[in-house]
Amino acid sequence: MSKERRKSSARKGMRGQMYFHVLSILILAGICLYLSICLHAWEDLLRFGRLSAAVVLAAAAVMICLVDIYMFIRSVFKTMAELEHTLNVLEESAREDGTCYEESDGLMRQKTPTELLQLLLQREAAAQIMTKEAEINALQSQINPHFLYNTLETIRGQALCCGATSIADATKALAEIFRYNISQKGAMISLKEELANIDAYMRIQSIRFNDRFTLHSDVAEDTLYIQIPKLLVQPVIENALKHGLEVKRGKGNIWISAFRTANRLEIAVEDDGVGISPTILKALNEKLAQGQAERLGSSTTSNIGLANINERIKLIYGTDYGVTVLSAEQQGTRVILSLGILS
Repeated sequence: MSKERRKSSARKGMRGQMYFHVLSILILAGICLYLSICLHAWEDLLRFGRLSAAVVLAAAAVMICLVDIYMFIRSVFKTMAELEHTLNVLEESAREDGTCYEESDGLMRQKTPTELLQLLLQREAAAQIMTKEAEINALQSQINPHFLYNTLETIRGQALCCGATSIADATKALAEIFRYNISQKGAMISLKEELANIDAYMRIQSIRFNDRFTLHSDVAEDTLYIQIPKLLVQPVIENALKHGLEVKRGKGNIWISAFRTANRLEIAVEDDGVGISPTILKALNEKLAQGQAERLGSSTTSNIGLANINERIKLIYGTDYGVTVLSAEQQGTRVILSLGILS
């Protein structure tokens, strides 16, 4: 339940409790007044008024205390029920991604509710940290998008007037990339939108490197509208260019493919570049499998980028998903992104 919904529910509960208190006092006052009239003569009513008022106040105080005790007990049981439901959901989620059990003294044992709750708190804290980092990055790179688009369109118009079609095409592609990065709302987008951004990125690289690189696509139709984290695949394409193809002699190729199963989406980015040595590849995959992004032990941009992608995937989908790298020196590299399918 969101904070806004919890606050709204709490406010409604307080209003309901206040109305109940007022109603109790009015009912008790009416009962005492009725009894006063029935049991005493009208001439004794004024004399009995003080006693009636005292009885009303005492009875109301008792009633209010009883109501408060009832509301407190009810809130305790409601909180316990919500906690039990949360633990059940977490246990089911942990069982699906394999974190419900852990090895102890060579034996597998199921985690206790306390350990599952601690796991939930750790996941929530990690998600909040990533959200704050994203907000900080957005603030640091904040720019007026309309000014940017208008400037790029002006440059493109000038290039077309001068017959510089390559400059016009690069400017248009750059505007599309900025529009995707700045204007697109939300952290999740369709695979089709991510592929369109990759296409714009590759058009710029094609102009920059004089058509040295060719992008090939083999994406299944039923994967195009699956929601994935924004800017998840483009950094892998950038790594393939920078670390696999730019240092290679001659032309190079990048293949991007995607297919789905019942509950999994596999996206692969492959290049025919210089590849990765077996020692580095083994260490990289071991760390990626363990989700140890902060201890990858390498300062290269390639490893850091893959580590961040791997960490994002595991935080969103669970530890059963992530990044796997296959490579052979002078043969090329294949990076596989394994994602869940969110309903």
